[in-house]
Amino acid sequence: MTSQVMTTEQLRTQRKPDDVEASFNTYRGFQAMSHMAESLANSTIIPEAFRNTIMVKDRYDQQAKKWLYTPEHNPNGVSNCIIALNMAQRLGADPMMIMQNLYLVDGRPSWSSQFIIAAINSSGRYSPLRFDITGGDEEIEIPYAVTDWIFNKDTRKKEPVESNQTARVKNYKCVAWVIEKATGERLESTPITMEMAVKEGWYQKNGSKWQSMPEQMLRYRAASFFGRIYAPDLLMGLRSQDEEVESMIDVTPEPAPQEEPTTLANIQKNVVKSATANDQNSTSNDVAEKTVSAKKAEPVAEQAPPTVEVQVKKPTSADVKKQYILKMNKAQSAAELNEIHEQFIINDILTEPHLAYLKDAYQQDKQKFTPAEQPAQQEVQVPAVNEIKSKGTANGLKISIESAQTVEALTDIAQTIRDSKPNMTIDHLNDVLNVYQLRKKFLEDQQDMFAGVPDLTWTDSAIKQIESAKNQDDINAVYTDPQFEEQSDKDKQRLNLAAQKRESELFG
Repeated sequence: MTSQVMTTEQLRTQRKPDDVEASFNTYRGFQAMSHMAESLANSTIIPEAFRNTIMVKDRYDQQAKKWLYTPEHNPNGVSNCIIALNMAQRLGADPMMIMQNLYLVDGRPSWSSQFIIAAINSSGRYSPLRFDITGGDEEIEIPYAVTDWIFNKDTRKKEPVESNQTARVKNYKCVAWVIEKATGERLESTPITMEMAVKEGWYQKNGSKWQSMPEQMLRYRAASFFGRIYAPDLLMGLRSQDEEVESMIDVTPEPAPQEEPTTLANIQKNVVKSATANDQNSTSNDVAEKTVSAKKAEPVAEQAPPTVEVQVKKPTSADVKKQYILKMNKAQSAAELNEIHEQFIINDILTEPHLAYLKDAYQQDKQKFTPAEQPAQQEVQVPAVNEIKSKGTANGLKISIESAQTVEALTDIAQTIRDSKPNMTIDHLNDVLNVYQLRKKFLEDQQDMFAGVPDLTWTDSAIKQIESAKNQDDINAVYTDPQFEEQSDKDKQRLNLAAQKRESELFG
């Protein structure tokens, strides 16, 4: 008997599900974290970067004078929630607090300055963070360099041009400090000054808060520097949101070098270079090295006689057009044809009619390489709809339809449905249309519910009440109604006649 009871208890213990901790360490733990992230991503009170569905600007309504937004699926919402849950687990913090203070700048996470200060104050290691701000009584001039990218017509590419400017700022300096509870030592951050803000490029950015609220920004930046030095474990090495934005904007990548277009003018230059290349090794296209090669060619001018000096007659637009036509006819692939198109589209010798002729010829020759590919592409493009994105769009449209209170509002949503049709599968589109039809019928029936009922005045309604009165109290209820005093003498006379008639019917 005891053996049977123990066996039952063992079975119950075996059937009891194990407690799974949400983490990245095990498969089941990651599944649990994914379920939690999915639930959070469906919420509307978390920041937009973590949501499953976001509102994207669609079009401008000229009648309502406002922008219309359409719901779209956010493929990164659940993944961002998983990262936020992992950070909350590592910090021992609330996931909602992490989401509200974690920003994604150019794909990198960063904390808000308020979170950094709160993390330091609540760590228990230090006294509350304090700031010493000095200066501000005089203005100083700080020079800085600005790099602008200017288009060079000769090289046909943008080149950096530096200019020196001067900023006038107040000589503020801020230091963040605390008292370490374990040692009683005063710990200070790196001094943050307005001179540093200008030289680092924080101050002169467009829309920079350093220009409108310098003291606040000094405190935020000093707190961030303090946290990275004395409490990196609390911040996990993440910088503040402002620092990420500034570092991303200040770094301007140099554009990739652009090859010089193969125009007839450039071909002539290469012919001149090739004539002197037999006596020298320079083959660079740079303008600076052209002058050097010309100087080196002077001693051997006898070997490069007037052939170089006698310039061939400058080709006309018609000649250049013929050359490009021949090249396009000999093209063996679409890539080669596209390369020729890129060459003649920027050729300055061609006139407008000849350029238009070449464009038409390019379109005709292009069809030779893609006659059978286009139908196949069209067939592939029809079903190529993202299932997840289609579901998110359909759910967003359903919410908008259910929220419509009038037929007019529903009509506006119909335009959004038409615009979103290419982004939905046939099943999702039919589902949305069914919801739309049901909502439209409901709103129309609601409008027509009282369409056949004539509007009665208070007097007519009161007369009907008198005619259906069961006793004297029912008749007197009409006269005690405040609306009775507001009736005209003629209506009061009608009520009196109806009351007398009903009283005679009831009491004889």
